[in-house]
Parts: sequence; structure tokens; C-alpha cells
Amino acid sequence: MRIEINIPRRLLRLAFCVSLVFISHFSFLNSVHAQYKVTHLKAPYNTPGSETGALQLGDTVLVYSSMPPKVVKGNTFDYSDAVMQLYQVRLSKEGKMARPKPCRWNFNSKRDHTGNLSVDPVTRDAYFTRGDVESLRCDIWYARGKKRRGWEKAERLRGPVNNKQYTATHPAVGRLDDTTAILYFVSDRPGGMGGMDIWYALVRDGLAGEPVNLGPQVNSAADELTPFYDQHNGILYFSSDREGGKGGFDIYCAVGSRNTWQRAEAVCHCLNSEQNDLYFTISHHDEASGIPTAGFLSSNRRDSYFLSDSMCCNDIYRWTLDTAALLAMLEPPKESTPPKPTTLERYQAFARSAFPLPLYFHNDDPDPGSRDSLTTEDYADCQLRYALMRSNYMAHQHSDEERANMTRFFDSCVVGNYDRTLELLEHLQRLLAEGHKVKITVSGYASPLHTDDYNHILSQRRIASFLNLLRAWKGGALHEALSNGHLRIVRKPMGEDPFVSDGDPVYGLSAARARRIEITKCEIF
Repeated sequence: MRIEINIPRRLLRLAFCVSLVFISHFSFLNSVHAQYKVTHLKAPYNTPGSETGALQLGDTVLVYSSMPPKVVKGNTFDYSDAVMQLYQVRLSKEGKMARPKPCRWNFNSKRDHTGNLSVDPVTRDAYFTRGDVESLRCDIWYARGKKRRGWEKAERLRGPVNNKQYTATHPAVGRLDDTTAILYFVSDRPGGMGGMDIWYALVRDGLAGEPVNLGPQVNSAADELTPFYDQHNGILYFSSDREGGKGGFDIYCAVGSRNTWQRAEAVCHCLNSEQNDLYFTISHHDEASGIPTAGFLSSNRRDSYFLSDSMCCNDIYRWTLDTAALLAMLEPPKESTPPKPTTLERYQAFARSAFPLPLYFHNDDPDPGSRDSLTTEDYADCQLRYALMRSNYMAHQHSDEERANMTRFFDSCVVGNYDRTLELLEHLQRLLAEGHKVKITVSGYASPLHTDDYNHILSQRRIASFLNLLRAWKGGALHEALSNGHLRIVRKPMGEDPFVSDGDPVYGLSAARARRIEITKCEIF
């Protein structure tokens, strides 16, 4: 008997992307789990030692971490001098794998453990872990990607991510925009949910900002490890040994970015085992649907190579998904498929809760002290500087309530509203491509810490930084619309906010809320 159910294509895509988290609740769909296949990589790629963190770079190279033991006599293995290193494997066009070799990019250390490679999808900058052999405390290292191939000399990532008292490891890098990377990583630093937690920090040119915990939607009182961010679909995969799992570390996923997430759920049982399952990565997506179709994970499940104790050693496994079979199984009847929302309808759904959309600035930013109403700065730079000052603001709060309010301000207003603005620009690009015209009204404000005349100029300058953001976004994707008038900006510099006292401190919440511009209206014609 065939059971028919109306599942929109957009829900199908989201369901697949989170490894059937959403649709696996339906008992009649349990058979789709059989479409996943998990295959153990044989020797020489796996050894009786530990192999982890397999990451495919393009179609030609597989990189992973290995710590093979030294053979002493017969079946006696010596781990005393073993050091984890990155290995690389050349892949042919047919997918055949050459023999593994220690990577030739000068990332490995003879003295320290090296592993957990992650590569920026835009700049090709590399991030990886170096760990002390004795203490096992780890730092994250960074190497700038060269234009054609390879990397410059690696160095310890600058900024507060690395701390001599705590571990920073398991880097996973994504992008917020063309200029700013977001680094997800694992640390036992204070301020988390307990154990090892996943944190994020914004990174530009090898300098990391203040770490921010991903919060209780992702982290738990147990350990969270080995994050991997699927930039294509906006989904974070990670492993956790929290209660309720199948056994050991299980693979979980959460939809979102930064520290704004839907509640994490375990991926389907076909990928998790009763042993430890870690280092989930994606190597391929289906072009039409965006569904992840292949990748790797590490596990010490039963068919792993080990001597007498499987708990000591992880091996690399490749997972694949038969996308065509799943789509055929789940495709609803054509007559019951709901109409796809139009570009304008999708925008209208977004706009119902988007405006007014305020964007915030640090005191006297941009161009402090300038008497010019224009600026060369764009708001992306202003927002990044502001986000990196979180710790400065927190240091000026004097009670738990003030600190909680300031945390919410940075998370929801400074960070969250910038993300919503980027989402707005995506909508506008699609509307303009379909021939619509757009008029945006932007008001500018300042805190009352200067003269009325200066505050009026400052509010003009802040509006100008937003216009510069529009010009620079996606390498000038909106430039033509700004030039031909299809995208118009109505500027309303308001000067100082009348509802804020001039006695409010610079780092106080009232003054912080006053230093802003507001996208008050966005009209579509």
C-alpha cells in the first residue's frame, strides 16, 4: 500500500539537510534510513592507531589526522612517541584514492599533535589544532591561503580564542559575508554550559574577536565536540555524549548561525552507533536540492581496527546517501503539491516582523571627530568593530541584571539585526532581478554626548555607511540598481535621540541603543 503525504519541497530539503531529523518522527518513513550507507575505509587509510577529522578539499584531495603506533614486536604496539599529524590523499576523477602521505603544507609539528583542519570557503585560509603532547592543552592555528594554491606560514591564531589556561580546539570555519569569517570551536573556558562547549568568534585577517558561547540550544552539561558548519544550508553538525543518545558520542545538528539556533537534535540512528561517533563532515551536496549526499565521520564502532580495546582508537568511515531513491519515496503527488510562494510573497513574510530594523554603532563611529557628513567606511566594518567590543561593554556593567541586558543587546541587536539586514539584502536582490523597484527609508540617530550640530552630521555619516554597505555587498551586486534608481535610499538624519539623557554613560544600555540608524520602511513597487 502506498501512503501519500503532502510534504513541500522546501520542507524536504530542510529535512534531508538535518539528516531526517524532522521527518524521522513519522513511523512510515523509517525505511528511508536504509538509503544511508556507512563504509569503513580499509588500510592504509585506517590503522590500529587513531584516524579522525577527514575533510575533502574540492574533488582532488582528502585530508585527515592520523596517529599510527610504532610496531615493537609482533602484535605489540608502542604509542609512547606517537604524534598525531595531518595526512593527505590524492583523489582521481573516478574517486580512486592514492596512498596517504603526511601533508606537505608545513602544518605538522614533530613535537606537538596536529589535526582538525578546516578551510575558509571564500579565502581558503586554513585553521587547525596544535596540542601539547604532555598536557593535551590545545591552541588553534591559522595559515593565510595563497591566491593560487597552498598556504603561507602558519601561526597561532591571534586574539582571545587561544588562552594558556584553557583548551581551544576543533575549528570549523564559515562565512558571514565577503570580509568576515566566523570560527566555531570547542573550549573548556569558563562561561559555558559545562564540560567542553562549542563557541564562536568573528575572525578577520588572522585576528579573532571575543569568544561567544552558542548557548543551551546547542551546548549541554555534557561535552560537545567536533563541530562542522554546512555553509550551504546553515546547519551545524557536532558530537555530544549528553543523555538520551544511542551510546558514547552521538552526532547532532542544529539549524542557525552564530548563537541563534533551533534546538539541536540527534541525526538519524543509521549514522549513529552504540560507540563514539565524531568528526562528521560533508563532501558533496546534490546540486538540485542542496541535500548533503556524502561525507565522512570517525568512530570506534565494531569493525574499526584496534588491538584489544576498541575504545582507544577511532577509524574513518565514509557515508553516502541515495538521494534519488529518497526523493522518489517522499515525492508527494503532483496534484497535491502546494503552489510555490513567489519572491514577493517570501519577502512580505519576512517584512511583517522585520521593520523598523535598527543597526547600532559604537560611540562616535564611524570616523570619530569628523565634521564630514560622508564616510568611506561601510556598516559591515562598523558592526564588526562593535561586536568585537563586547568584553569592553561587559566590563562596565555593575550588576547581573545589567550584564544580562547587555548580553541580550549584543546578541539580538548588534549581531542579530545585522544578520537580518543581510537577509533583507538577499530578498531585495531577488526582487530587483524580477524587475521590481525598491525604496528604503533610513533614519539616523546619535546619543546626546555632543552638540546638536555635530550629532546631526554624525547621523548623516552613519546613514552613509549603510549606503556604502549596499554598494559593497556581494562585490557590487546592487550597484546597478543604485545607479539607475531602481533601488532608492531616502535619508532622514534625526540627530540626537530625544529619549536619552546626556548623563547616560557611553557604555550604558540607553546610550548604546541611541547610537543607531533605523530602516523604517522598505517599499516594493
